[in-house]
Amino acid sequence: FFFRPYCFVMSSRDVAREGSTTTTGSAHASLMDIIKVKPIQVVPRESKDSHARTSTSMDIFVGKSHAAGRFTTHVYGGQLVGQALMAAATTVMDTERTLHSMHCHFLQAGSHNEPFVFTVDRLRDGATYSSRFVVARQAGAAIFTAMCSFQQLHEYSDTNALQHQSTMPANVPPPESLPDQRETLLDAIRNARLSEEDKIRLKDSVDSLPPFPVDIRVVQPIQRIGPDSVKPREPRQLAWIRLPSTPGCDAQVAEATVKASLAYASDWGFLETAALPHGINLANRRLKMSSLDHTLYFHHKPRAGEWLLFEMESGSASGGRALATGRIYRRDGGQLVATVVQEGLMRIQRNQSKL
Repeated sequence: FFFRPYCFVMSSRDVAREGSTTTTGSAHASLMDIIKVKPIQVVPRESKDSHARTSTSMDIFVGKSHAAGRFTTHVYGGQLVGQALMAAATTVMDTERTLHSMHCHFLQAGSHNEPFVFTVDRLRDGATYSSRFVVARQAGAAIFTAMCSFQQLHEYSDTNALQHQSTMPANVPPPESLPDQRETLLDAIRNARLSEEDKIRLKDSVDSLPPFPVDIRVVQPIQRIGPDSVKPREPRQLAWIRLPSTPGCDAQVAEATVKASLAYASDWGFLETAALPHGINLANRRLKMSSLDHTLYFHHKPRAGEWLLFEMESGSASGGRALATGRIYRRDGGQLVATVVQEGLMRIQRNQSKL
């Protein structure tokens, strides 16, 4: 059997100051710790035209690489998205602007043995919008890029603007009636086609994991344990997400932190939706999946502590790639808070013939 809990940061690996040395942390990392970045150099240089400012230097930030659990050595993509968002947002904190879109590309796999070094290029500060280009590097090599666009707060929240949105799914079981991630994993172990010895070993491993940094409750969980335990079904998932609070932050920092937290969670199980009609899961050793790009559009401000409904679906898989689209709704009132789109690698690795 094989088990890959694709979703969450389950343990942390701390990086020393400036990130040159890596040590294993004993404390559980909170989501605010995971998405936090440290400014190393912030030196904006502006032109005389306040409506067309450009940068001739880059802002530099360092983020810790937090391990994605004892079952996997992969860096969770949502961590890079969240940290990049925080780095970019730091450069507009004095402009009363808020992120409305973010277009990310994953260039190569990250390592837990190196910190992330983010450079932020202040491409433009116009009358209404600001553009920032972020590159994340490890050991000098680019592993991730993001183009971020920020909008003036008064326009972002303009209630007189033209508005319409898709409708939130109806008759969804409330989050209080659904198991949390730990309970879901334990249910998956109980239902897996494994020996009792293997089930006991996996349960002991799950019991030793720290709490998940985001409360996510899936309406119809995917059976992730055991490669032969999945039945084909519609490429659609529904999950409730509750973001942690942001104590001690001013309004603009709090808003950026909540958006970065939602960005972190938005990579959860997303691409896996595309595998559902094929009756395969991440326990299948032959299934190769990884994110290629990830885009977020924020239509309204998410709020810390509230339940959000994440509707995920996949409309296409071809050419070894799959596309997934997600919509995130506010529980109270059904307001569409954000839209997420992701394309990723999805292929079945064929057995190599012997020469």
